[in-house]
Amino acid sequence: MRQMRDSVRARLNLLIATFLAFAFGLGLASALDLTPLTIAASDRGAPRLVIGAPDAPDVTLNGGFADMVARVAPAVVTVYAEGERQVATRAFPDFPLPPGFEDLPRPGRPEQDEEPRIQRIPWTGSGFIISEDGYVLTNNHVAAGADDITIELADGRVFENVEVVGRDPQTDVALLKVRASGLPVTPLGASDGVRVGEWVLAIGSPGFGGIRGPLTTTVTAGIVSAKGRNIDILNSRLRSQGQQNYAIEDFIQTDAVINQGNSGGPLVNAAGEVIGINTAIASNTGSYQGYGFAVPIELAREVIDDLIDYGEVHRALIGVGINDVTAAEAQFYQLDRVAGAVVGSFSFDESPARLGGIEIGDVIVGVEGDPIQGVSELQRRIRSYEPGQTVSLDIVRRSTRKRDVARVKLIAIADAGIGAPTVATRAPGASEFADDPLGIDVRDIDGAARREYGIPDDVTGVVVVDSDENGPLGRVLRQIPPGMVVADVNGVKVESTADYVRAVANLRPGDAASLMIRYGPEGGPWPNQFTSLVIPQR
Repeated sequence: MRQMRDSVRARLNLLIATFLAFAFGLGLASALDLTPLTIAASDRGAPRLVIGAPDAPDVTLNGGFADMVARVAPAVVTVYAEGERQVATRAFPDFPLPPGFEDLPRPGRPEQDEEPRIQRIPWTGSGFIISEDGYVLTNNHVAAGADDITIELADGRVFENVEVVGRDPQTDVALLKVRASGLPVTPLGASDGVRVGEWVLAIGSPGFGGIRGPLTTTVTAGIVSAKGRNIDILNSRLRSQGQQNYAIEDFIQTDAVINQGNSGGPLVNAAGEVIGINTAIASNTGSYQGYGFAVPIELAREVIDDLIDYGEVHRALIGVGINDVTAAEAQFYQLDRVAGAVVGSFSFDESPARLGGIEIGDVIVGVEGDPIQGVSELQRRIRSYEPGQTVSLDIVRRSTRKRDVARVKLIAIADAGIGAPTVATRAPGASEFADDPLGIDVRDIDGAARREYGIPDDVTGVVVVDSDENGPLGRVLRQIPPGMVVADVNGVKVESTADYVRAVANLRPGDAASLMIRYGPEGGPWPNQFTSLVIPQR
């Protein structure tokens, strides 16, 4: 009996000692602020990313995906952009290509004879907040060419003059920054472990919906249809612009509905974690036809570091032209699976691959001992290294069909003499309507105005003669017809431009405003209509 008591006492003492050691370890880690993830620091301040959802929501037939949406949707934003872009001339005008891809030919559409032209236009996209202090991730083609960007949060807050921290055409990733704190954040997941067949949600703002504007915070569900897709959309665009095409296309394919305007929004897994950035669709019409493509979040996270530190991506090169291995090539090279990348050419004379002993026709089958599936995975793996590092490439020789290892010292694109493919963009300036908090230009309703716009004698107020389509009122109404009358601001009657100026002078960023507006067909009724908006934060 005594021996039993001694045994129990010894076990109890061991348990107490273990608990005390564990508690001490937790206290020490807390005091030292040992976080599970950090990214490259800069004087700008790196975003404090949320990696992984703290607890996975219960996806059931009764609850559906409601918990996932509740977790992620508050941090999904609508991006309103404006700038000069090339107008598409290779498609019917009523079927525009997505912003950023206007210069691509589309199958099944006749080419037009007119020359491409540059025109100032507005467009919309999506994005999602990745840190409480205002970093927003989106697509490069959403931000490219924009000199005026506004972001609207899911809760209705609006931020103007959004800064473009940097953008990378080669991955179609861009990083924006709003001046705010305490914002809702999307937890980031891991796309590498995603399996074909898993449930996913696409959240964003499709760029249609009538006069009320894009269908903000729209959720669609589907599955992962495939991984590692290379659809040549980024390279085609870069080639058409005369740029070097070193694009990394390693898309996640999904059948969750993605349309124009969804670009830049998150692709979310069943745990409520972002695994990709919705980027492109495969379509003959420019609208959804069953296949969407997203940039893997791991690739985007690698790009974020460089964009914050340098405003551009410092990408390493091995300097080869490569193609995926086919079934016939796998048989010829005596590979144990259809995987790898066949070297078809060297990109320039001093190619690191050539200097490292790789020959035309060799097949790259692995990086540092880890096998690769094909071109997309090889590109992404090389992207994880810095210029100047030496990497071991596992190859199969065409001449002998035997395995070998090539040691290749990576170089930067700039060192190859072909120009950096990334672009750092200054913070855009204010629009021409910046002096007006509603984004409109008004004048008194005199006899000439009544005749020009057909305004009845019993309608009073100020007439809108010009407007910013991406301004506060423009985003709400989408279409501000010439001759629309503002009759009341926040309950204050407006009968002249002086009244209007006094009425809007007290509006501050973040304030809500209610307008009574009137418009109608010439000679027809001009009923009172009410609309509300929030003044953007700057």
